[in-house]
Amino acid sequence: MIYPPLGQKELLAPPHWSKAIGVGIVVMGLAMGTGELILWPHLVTKYGLGLLWLALIGITCQYFINQEVARHTLATGESFFTSSARVFKWIPFFWLPAAILLYVWPGWASSIGTTLKELLGFGTHTMWAYVALALVLVLTFSGKLAYAMLEKTLKIIVPLFFLILLGFSFFNLDLEILKEAGRGLINIGYIPAGVPINTLLTAVVFAGAGGMLNLCISLWYRDKGNGMGHYSGRITNPITGKTEAVSPIGHSFELNAENLSRWKGWMRYVRIDQGLVFWLLGFLTLMLLSLNAYAVLTPKGIVPEGMQIAVVQANIFGDLWGVFGFKLFLTMAFLMLFSVMWTVIDALARIVSDIVYTNTHLAHPESIFRHIKKYSLSHMYYAIIVVVVLAGAILIPLKQPLTLLTISGVLGGLTMAVYAPLLLYMNNTRLAKQLRPGLITNIAMVLITLFFWYFSYRIIADLFV
Repeated sequence: MIYPPLGQKELLAPPHWSKAIGVGIVVMGLAMGTGELILWPHLVTKYGLGLLWLALIGITCQYFINQEVARHTLATGESFFTSSARVFKWIPFFWLPAAILLYVWPGWASSIGTTLKELLGFGTHTMWAYVALALVLVLTFSGKLAYAMLEKTLKIIVPLFFLILLGFSFFNLDLEILKEAGRGLINIGYIPAGVPINTLLTAVVFAGAGGMLNLCISLWYRDKGNGMGHYSGRITNPITGKTEAVSPIGHSFELNAENLSRWKGWMRYVRIDQGLVFWLLGFLTLMLLSLNAYAVLTPKGIVPEGMQIAVVQANIFGDLWGVFGFKLFLTMAFLMLFSVMWTVIDALARIVSDIVYTNTHLAHPESIFRHIKKYSLSHMYYAIIVVVVLAGAILIPLKQPLTLLTISGVLGGLTMAVYAPLLLYMNNTRLAKQLRPGLITNIAMVLITLFFWYFSYRIIADLFV
């Protein structure tokens, strides 16, 4: 595969910092997933709030990863998958099957089906799972721009979910629980006896998005037209919108005083987007979900597993507040699960279509990709969305939500062990010195890399012990 050198264009001025809320809200939609809903509530209910310092470390690690993924895309207009192929030309053939293996499973749809059956009181969980998948198709094909539709919808879902969570927390949490949580955040180094180390490490990995989902940030920033992504083109609905040409390679910009000033503005934009929305709002969500589970489950000596965490809490709130409490908690769970499912489906479709499209247009005539070169990125994306939804509908009867979601969590951590050092290398060697990360960020990325290597060592070692 031949990857031509970057073109050169002018770096446009960034928007005002007050408009720096976009991709962060999308990643927040992902962050309300396995870690926030299942793993951390389970861990603190069973082992106490003294573990919360690890959740803080986990989501802080992801803030640095997200920032560095965004840095490279804003500087080049390329996705991480294209930029990484400039270092290892065959690595797209690792990213492609890894993404499919990680995210094709309809575990979220199955969980939504169970939630809606309890919430609405009729139908079967399978029927509602199919309805949820169909709703993804309806919303995706409703807008002219794929990313814009996703962002606009999540700007409604995420705040609504968070307001409901705040309401539960106001009535449910007392000062003593908040003080105990505060002590847990500064209780660095504390690990209670008996806690499964692999489960704990997986929870740290998924305090946020996790896995290859962090890499999709490059595709969202590019499609939003941020930085040099302005020149890359966008995914548009081939039915309701005009198809745009998408460049398979990116662009650099001249390193003059004006552009470097604009670059600082773009990085400030990313730090606000990822710091204020993803990191702060994401951590508050993780904390409040964990504290509410701790408050209602611990006094009763209940330690439910997997998705039963949400169901049991809904029943307890039903005992406290009647049908209203039961329905409201399930509504919150539905908003959380649907935002995760839709964003994961979108991310998978973007990753697959980006890799196939880029390598199609840069392929040699004899390449296996030559037969689909005539299709646009937009056609590929929307076709893959349909295929993923249909695959999910076929797989739903297998009834595998928790097992396969756990497996995908472990595999996601292993992929992070691959891309964390690669990202560190790319941003410190492939970008101009003025655009590279600073000392603190580099130290953080080295420590993050070491953690994911340790995580991978523990997972692999356990397979042979």
